[in-house]
Amino acid sequence: MDRRPFSAAVLAGGKNTRMMKTHKAFLEVGGLPMIGRILEELRPHFEEIFIVANEPEKYSGLGVPVHRDVLPGFGPLSGIHAALTYAAHPYTFVVACDMPFVNGRLARRVAEKIVGYDCAVPKAGKHPEPLFAAYARECLPVIESCLQAQRLKVMDLFARVRVNYVEDDFAALCKPGDIFFNVNDPEDLQQARVLARPNGAREPEPVVGRPPLLFVVGTSDSGKTLLVGRLVRMLRERGYRIGTVKHCPHGADLDVTGKDSWQHSRAGAEVAVVAAPGRLALFRELPAEPSLEEITVLLRGLDLVIVEGYKHLAYPKVLVRSDKNWPGNTQGLFALVGSGLPDLDLPVYDPENLGGLADTIVERFGLSRDAREV
Repeated sequence: MDRRPFSAAVLAGGKNTRMMKTHKAFLEVGGLPMIGRILEELRPHFEEIFIVANEPEKYSGLGVPVHRDVLPGFGPLSGIHAALTYAAHPYTFVVACDMPFVNGRLARRVAEKIVGYDCAVPKAGKHPEPLFAAYARECLPVIESCLQAQRLKVMDLFARVRVNYVEDDFAALCKPGDIFFNVNDPEDLQQARVLARPNGAREPEPVVGRPPLLFVVGTSDSGKTLLVGRLVRMLRERGYRIGTVKHCPHGADLDVTGKDSWQHSRAGAEVAVVAAPGRLALFRELPAEPSLEEITVLLRGLDLVIVEGYKHLAYPKVLVRSDKNWPGNTQGLFALVGSGLPDLDLPVYDPENLGGLADTIVERFGLSRDAREV
């Protein structure tokens, strides 16, 4: 392995016109936002990682620096230009934020192939992959020349610099058809979620009548769970059927050590069910965290599901404020609870008087009055 340092930049500046303005980086594949999957895959293999995005506040909670385009408005070449401008090292691996199956070892291998060239670009079959490629800082003046001439395709850059088209046996590290897969539209997203499942198993068919999701987010110990409990009670009193989901990204002991169900699972049972009068608990061993789509299949028939956590997803959400800066994705926020940070131009509700927030939720989600009579 080449021990010289390399930078890595994730480009997140696309307009997302085919995704109904949703920020693609935060769409969930395999239980994680795409950009989270990419960052986790790259971290062990690069000495520096950062994001290039023109809305840096949306990416501030991902634990890496975020930089704006220096010359915005010119598409991917703008992003590559910014990456080379901000990178601490002479060579930078660049990847698009909508490629959920990035392989860190292959990324590093491609980066190391740049030595002696201006670009190193993998080529699986006939097509190069310019947004899974490495670029030298010496490309900066050539990119600026392309932008000034309105030659905005990355291939225009390749025509003017020394390019090493890497045609290694990618299959030794990954499935090339998957690793270069990018999500451009809702159909691609559906396919990516199928590919992310163990052994490529088919995703369950959509369930008609899946309940809407309301997210409650905030920093640790801000009072998220307290708010969820109060909202559940208030909406139940109004006659609505409510479910909840608690996200534990760092893991959690769901069963009680030493109990019978725990012993069943410990012995090798893939599913352990505890049945009692009026209640049922099911413990299932899974190879990976289930997606929200898979979880909500279990919650059909409810009027609303309140989800605690998943701060990086772009769903409708309420933020519980505190004295700590909240590092999540602001897209989807429609209300704040309590005082503190951040200071956003949104309705603010008193945590001790939530009637107005409950009214807003009922109106926003179109909860039917008929539900009260069910």
